[in-house]
Amino acid sequence: MVTIWGEEMNRFLLPCLVFVCLAVPALAQQSNQTSQTVLNCDESAGCTHQFVNGTKFKTLIGNGFTVTVALSGNKKYFRADVSVLNSSASNADVFPANFTLEEVEPKEKSLAYVDAEKIMRSIQKRAAWGNAMTGMGAGMQRQQSTTTTTNTGTASATGSDGSYATGTYNGSSVSTTSSPDYAAQARANQVIQARNQQVAAISQQLSETSLRANTVAPNQSVRGFVFFEADKKVKDVVLSIPIGATVYRFPFGFLHQ
Repeated sequence: MVTIWGEEMNRFLLPCLVFVCLAVPALAQQSNQTSQTVLNCDESAGCTHQFVNGTKFKTLIGNGFTVTVALSGNKKYFRADVSVLNSSASNADVFPANFTLEEVEPKEKSLAYVDAEKIMRSIQKRAAWGNAMTGMGAGMQRQQSTTTTTNTGTASATGSDGSYATGTYNGSSVSTTSSPDYAAQARANQVIQARNQQVAAISQQLSETSLRANTVAPNQSVRGFVFFEADKKVKDVVLSIPIGATVYRFPFGFLHQ
């Protein structure tokens, strides 16, 4: 099996998208920050959660919207699974590029938003490089063949005094020729084809499941994946999702073995 990102990355990207919108109303702590209202997902104050196949989804309800979020990560990216249900009477714009992920521990810093298109280009670039190396390796492989040639015959000689002599001889020579290893080239083409198919499948899934900018009508919902750069040493982060005049904030913690 050809791998582009290794097993860990494939497990990270390939599972089906799962979202849970809980029906139980959640309480939210409110605070004013300039002209926006900030709702913090505080589970002790009623922000609900539910585990789905080992993943924790948090749901925060307030100001006309139900926002459900799960957060996972690997060495390269954090992936937020986000669902937004509009229960208000007006349309609302959801812009994933405006979402923020702030690292709180062990140090405070912003983890940059990563567009899904950038991830696709990175995958395709890695695959193209891998294909080039595979093809180059196959092209350098040579198949050698050895040919042995045997010569036999009779020789005669006559001396100036009239003497005469005859005899037989035999000998052999070995030659080696080199030609392209067509079997190696065929195997390389199979590897390249499998890699390209895998890249196409991952790119299609990213395109279908990533969250795009959307205007959400009343009683409608939108959902998808949002990516951020990773920090392998992170312990605590806060994901902020602005919708209209409200910011929905979700804290998450990570345990390191």
